Amino acid sequence: MAVVVVVLVGAVVAAVLLTSGGKKAGNATRGEAAPNFTLPSLQDGKGSISLASYKGTPVLVNFWATWCVPCKDEMPLLEAAHNKWGSKVQFVGIDRQDYKPDALRFAQDTRVTYPLAADPDATLDGAYRLRGMPTSVFIDRNGHIVERVTGPLTKSQLDDTLNTLTEKAKPVGVTTSVEMTR
Repeated sequence: MAVVVVVLVGAVVAAVLLTSGGKKAGNATRGEAAPNFTLPSLQDGKGSISLASYKGTPVLVNFWATWCVPCKDEMPLLEAAHNKWGSKVQFVGIDRQDYKPDALRFAQDTRVTYPLAADPDATLDGAYRLRGMPTSVFIDRNGHIVERVTGPLTKSQLDDTLNTLTEKAKPVGVTTSVEMTR
C-alpha cells in the first residue's frame, strides 16, 4: 500500500513538473519576452525567418504540422486573417518535424501566402512550451507574449486577439474619440 502511494505521488509530481514549464528563461509564458528564433524558410531561396526582424510589429506565430488535421482546418482561417490584418500584424507559420516536400505540398494545398519557416528538429518545442498542434502565439510590438492558444483558433478568438494586438500598437497620444468644443 505504501509503495502504491509513493508511486502515485511521484507520478503526480512528475506530471506537474513536465507540464508546468516553470519560470525558466526562454519559456514562452504570457507577459514575458517571446524566445527569439531564426529558422530556415520553408520556401527555397527565401533565406531564413527571424523573430527579431519583426521587432516593432505585432506577430502571430502559428506552429503546425502536416499530420495535424486541426492545423489543416485552421489554415484558411489564418490566411483570411492574414489578408485582413497583414498590414498591421506579421504572420509566421512554423512547420514542425515534417519531411520538407510534404510541408511544401501542405502549404500549397492550403494556399498560405504568409512566411513559413521549417523546424524539422522541433528546436522550439521547449522554448515555446508546445503541448499540441496547432499552437498560436500572439506577440506584441515589444516582443512580449500576449496570448498562447493550443488547439485550433475560432474566428472570433483570432479577430479579438489581433484587435487587441493592433490597439496596443497605436502610438502614444493617439485617441479614437472626438472632443467637442463650444
